[in-house]
Amino acid sequence: MTYNSASSDVKGKALDVQLYIAQCSVLAHNLLYVSEPKPGGASFHKSFTDTKTEHFLAGGSSLFGPIFELSKRGILVAQNHLWYDDSEIGLFITKALDGARRWYQPIGNTILGTILMFSPLTVSVAHYFANEGMKTNVKLDLDVVVALSERFLKNSTTDDCIHLTHALTKNVSTDILPSDKDEDDFSSFIRIYKHQRTNLYDFTKFYEERDLVFYEMSHNYKTTIATGFKTLTKVYEEEHDLMKAISHTYLTLLAERKDTHIAKRFGNEIASEIQQMAKNIVKAGGIFTVDGTKMIDELDYYLRNSRPKKINPGSIADITTTTILLALLDGYRP
Repeated sequence: MTYNSASSDVKGKALDVQLYIAQCSVLAHNLLYVSEPKPGGASFHKSFTDTKTEHFLAGGSSLFGPIFELSKRGILVAQNHLWYDDSEIGLFITKALDGARRWYQPIGNTILGTILMFSPLTVSVAHYFANEGMKTNVKLDLDVVVALSERFLKNSTTDDCIHLTHALTKNVSTDILPSDKDEDDFSSFIRIYKHQRTNLYDFTKFYEERDLVFYEMSHNYKTTIATGFKTLTKVYEEEHDLMKAISHTYLTLLAERKDTHIAKRFGNEIASEIQQMAKNIVKAGGIFTVDGTKMIDELDYYLRNSRPKKINPGSIADITTTTILLALLDGYRP
């Protein structure tokens, strides 16, 4: 069955949904970047040596195209013009990362974790809005959204896994948290299951204990919603200040989960130490108290100066960005 492009009414409403989700994705990425304080994270005033403001903003803008196209896939599945396994999430992740590289010098990839977490949610939210009559001014039922996300992952294909493997091996180092298999890297899954039909859900389950982003994807965005979304919306409604809500959410998430991005590069002991420091900050009141603010500055100094290479809580940043995306899609605004 093909998409009926002759129906201007449906096409126009679908286009509105695509534009809405794509704009929310870019805004979510950029709102995290500009938020402060954010210990160890990049911002206008505290960029990294090899990744500066212009690189992050270029990466953020490059999200628009692939999210726009993924949104269309979610809509077409909802309208029964495509099957779930036609979504090609893995292909679009690869295209997004390749596209991002065209917008800045080859210094890594600023949107890897973001596009990984955004992609299943994009198709599921687009599907959700399509079932709501192409309305975007409705409150999200997050239980339905993440259930749809899991359905898209479970109905993806081996080709999706191959695309994702290529994207990971091209855009990140081989560092991965230790497991009982010495040969484990981001190609291990495909090597083990190369003769079997598999999917992205199985892929994320394979790596879930070694990468927090994959844990979130294989557990219905558990931390993102239970801790991130709950914290951000509560603080925003109390303080009427989205920047404060984002900063406090980032700190709360850093206290809630050990950052695997840190653990892979500096070891589990350092990651656990940083998590405990974040817990102490949240207990002291975080950005809302003098003591908490002082402790934030101390943590930020430690992350930026205690090692030759800055310690960046990249996994927590990805979860925070995804939290912001869900809040924006749910109607919250700066």
